[in-house]
Amino acid sequence: MRPRTGSLVRSITAPARRKLVTLVAGTLAGFAVALGAGAAPASAAGLPGSFHGNAYGTSATADAGPVAASLGRNAIEYCPCRGTNGKVLTNTIEHLAAGDNGKVLTADELRSTVLTQRAATTAEVQDTATVSGLSMSHGLITATAVEAVATVSANATTITGSPDGSAFLGLKINGQPISADVKPNTTIALPGLGSVVLKRVAKGGDGKSDGSITVEMLVVTVTRSNGFNLPVGVKIVVAHARSEFDRTQPAAVVAGQAYVTDANAAIGDDLQNRIGRAALVTMGCEGTHGQTLTNNVGALSVDGVLSLGTGTTTAFGGPSNGGTLARTTAQVQSASLLGGLITAGVITATAQETFKGGKRTRTPGFSFVGLKVAGVPVPIKVAPNTKVVLPGIGFVVIDEQLVPSTGGRTQVNGLHVKVTTANLLHLPVGAEIIVAHAEAAAFAF
Repeated sequence: MRPRTGSLVRSITAPARRKLVTLVAGTLAGFAVALGAGAAPASAAGLPGSFHGNAYGTSATADAGPVAASLGRNAIEYCPCRGTNGKVLTNTIEHLAAGDNGKVLTADELRSTVLTQRAATTAEVQDTATVSGLSMSHGLITATAVEAVATVSANATTITGSPDGSAFLGLKINGQPISADVKPNTTIALPGLGSVVLKRVAKGGDGKSDGSITVEMLVVTVTRSNGFNLPVGVKIVVAHARSEFDRTQPAAVVAGQAYVTDANAAIGDDLQNRIGRAALVTMGCEGTHGQTLTNNVGALSVDGVLSLGTGTTTAFGGPSNGGTLARTTAQVQSASLLGGLITAGVITATAQETFKGGKRTRTPGFSFVGLKVAGVPVPIKVAPNTKVVLPGIGFVVIDEQLVPSTGGRTQVNGLHVKVTTANLLHLPVGAEIIVAHAEAAAFAF
């Protein structure tokens, strides 16, 4: 495998790819292959070790407020611990607009890929993120395309990382063209906003037992009050790619993610972006290294379709009680959907799996306080996958549990609304909204 020389140009001149409904497809089917749950074991003849990494188009720190939901690790693709067996995994989103109809950021396409190859004495992993048709802060930053390429190569003695192939095409900052071969970690001031670091590159590991590289093509830091409603301290990343190879092969691995709200593409680009995957928290197959990851979002209100007071997510993955534990949670407070047709004081979804003694145990969980549908209280002991008709709209599934008999991962949706008829809220038929999603997996390497 070699860095994808010229791939940036190809990525923006190729015909538009079929649109992937990534935001809900991940919920309904899971990214089993992408997160390693369905990847085939590494060949016994291959160089021993495990792959790690991920790539995504955009991200923003939680203090960005509602914009953080729209920019939350869009088009994310994970590297399976066991690799991709020479196959390219891809995740694509077409059209993104964040912050008052795109005032903060717009992009025509975001695409992430991961590819690994393993031979008897060598191994290589490459993660890429490409953002095409970029405009930030009302044109303060524009680019035809931005691509991050992170490649890690290993042999019997050394592990090295390279950002080769990372590039800007047509980048302009405050109207000034930026050289395509700008030096890594170059900082440029952004008038009335803060600063941006171009092609941030960071390497890790000792180069012998472990090696990694992270490439982030644009890292914007807000240091001044501004007209984009971005608080001071906010960081926005465009085109992130990280790759790693570790000679350690764990007995078991994990996967999981959680978010407090989500919507599918049928609802419309604007609403989908604004609902986003709010408070997204994720963990790769290596787990959380003994820590509990947490994300949160403050008050979120979207045109009477959805509002909430606060939302919090957590993720933990790693050794526990002699086995391996994967656990994610999503909690929403003061939720209101569909103009108050559905309300709740608290909704909590939990997905948990353990792998111990060669046995995989799945434990979905759901709880709520004060849940009402059309003003009618829902019984505390509501059965999983309870379907309630929403007159003039469609239906809602309460405590939706997706627990496959083999493979895959445990998934729980606190509420899953599906629009099946024309309605006064003008939501398109086929639109779906999810509140409180958690998923987790723990399985043998």
